Amino acid sequence: MPTNIKESKKINKQVIYIATFMIYILAFLVFELGYCNATNVAKLVSADFSNIKYNFSLCRIVMYIIFIITLFIVKGKFINEAIEASTKKYKRILIYTYFTIAIITIIGAIFIIVKNPLLARGMSIGIIGALMGAIAIIYISNNTLKNFIIITFSIGAVYTMATDFNHALDEKKHFMSAFNIAFGNFDYSKSPITDEKLNTIPHFSKFVFIDEYLSEKYTPNITHDVNKEDVPSTPADYNFITYIFPAFGIFIAKTLGGSIIDLYIMGRLCNLILYCILVSIAIKLIPHKKNILMTIALMPMALLLASTFSIDGFCIGVLFVFIAYCLKLKKEKETITIKDFAILVALFGITLLAKTMAYILIALIFFMLPIKNTLKKNKKYVPIIIATAIICVIVLTTLVIYIKNNRLGEDTRAVGDVSISEQLNNLIHNPVFDVKLVLEHTKNTFFDFNWWMQLHSTAFFTVNAQALLIPIFLFILYVALTEDDYNFNIKDRTILILSFLGIFFMTSMVLYITFTKVGALYIDGYQTRYILPILPLVLFCISNNKVINKNKENRNINIAIITGIFILLGLIQNILG
Repeated sequence: MPTNIKESKKINKQVIYIATFMIYILAFLVFELGYCNATNVAKLVSADFSNIKYNFSLCRIVMYIIFIITLFIVKGKFINEAIEASTKKYKRILIYTYFTIAIITIIGAIFIIVKNPLLARGMSIGIIGALMGAIAIIYISNNTLKNFIIITFSIGAVYTMATDFNHALDEKKHFMSAFNIAFGNFDYSKSPITDEKLNTIPHFSKFVFIDEYLSEKYTPNITHDVNKEDVPSTPADYNFITYIFPAFGIFIAKTLGGSIIDLYIMGRLCNLILYCILVSIAIKLIPHKKNILMTIALMPMALLLASTFSIDGFCIGVLFVFIAYCLKLKKEKETITIKDFAILVALFGITLLAKTMAYILIALIFFMLPIKNTLKKNKKYVPIIIATAIICVIVLTTLVIYIKNNRLGEDTRAVGDVSISEQLNNLIHNPVFDVKLVLEHTKNTFFDFNWWMQLHSTAFFTVNAQALLIPIFLFILYVALTEDDYNFNIKDRTILILSFLGIFFMTSMVLYITFTKVGALYIDGYQTRYILPILPLVLFCISNNKVINKNKENRNINIAIITGIFILLGLIQNILG
């Protein structure tokens, strides 16, 4: 630790290390006993000692050990910033205040369990959330990247166990894709496999109803007899790369003899790890406006999607990395080198995996790069560059045609008369209708508060979700307005906004022709979460030279703490939902 950092007498390196290990060990015990063995706890509290059978899982034991070892290895990576932050009086007051509230909360949760043992699992999640909040408050500092990692792997990880299993946003479909890959079947869209036991788990299963799937080791009973008419239970048709991490989690859980719920939680956790890696890379790469990426990535809804079976976390992560790398090149390079170009093409190729090329128009931000200077200083390479560009266009066109022929079809989940050919014919021959459709769709999305409510949906965060969404929105707008470490010029703002609108209308059009009734003056199924990966493009444009943030000393700490509070409140709503 640098010698210029003076440790607090009460909060020093040793105290933080001891507190960290004790909190995590206690959290593991609460999870193992109060969550995975909630029925046994309820019986013990009720003095009913009959039929008590411990739900042992080698998978969980191995994971606890691996986590503790990993924690021991990386413990020094975050300590310096934590120590430096703890030298500030107000940060110490926050730590003492939070620990007091957390202890009272935990005591209250234990009291509730004693009075009503059936609430053991829900109260255990609450206790774990309070403990993880303590980890976050200890380590939050002025380092935005480390704040994101800490919050994601503390409070954020609790969403993996709290969120409904097979939740409303097609989790079962994404789980089945990852499940197929975990068993080596990469042709899951055409020849899927399943397991009859998995199909007994109801959709929208709350954590209070999972005892049957925790009580015994999962024994595979694989079959190709898939009921394809049960669309929500068939694999999602996305590229296998988007499911590698959650599939790995399922593979580890089944190999180590985990229960079905272990399969779900391990897959969810690995999906969250992928999300954390991608967004961390983006925050590290982007030269300015880091807090905008962090606050969007740590919205309760974004974290919930990333910590369950969903490719939205992958989409957000890869789009953030691509945007961040482009802005890095814009700031640091006067010309684009061959290496830079190769990395750009590779990153762009990965973004095409997100929602089957739905975000292809993110390529518009290429025009923010020093293309003109590059061509001027490399005149002899212009023919090669042009040839490469032509090849890229040909390859891209081929990909589009391939996907159109092999992937783009009427969505089997659509309701009503859906026909791609008829819908396209109607659009081509009715330009006035097209304008009306665009205006109506814009009104039904950007100017409809209920549409924005999907970013903190009542399906996950109770009927009182709106009470938290409005402060979250206002806070993110405040962060964007005051994140004035760099202000884009008019040209760059225009490119950013056009990129956002281009992606918005392109993804809308795909849903219109594949998912919406022919001739409808609305677009069915366009969900607000689709714009999360591109929301920074608009928020980057808000700050200006007229609004100057003068007090920046503890800005990153304050933003991280408020973000963490929103996540904790969202978690409480998620538990109660």
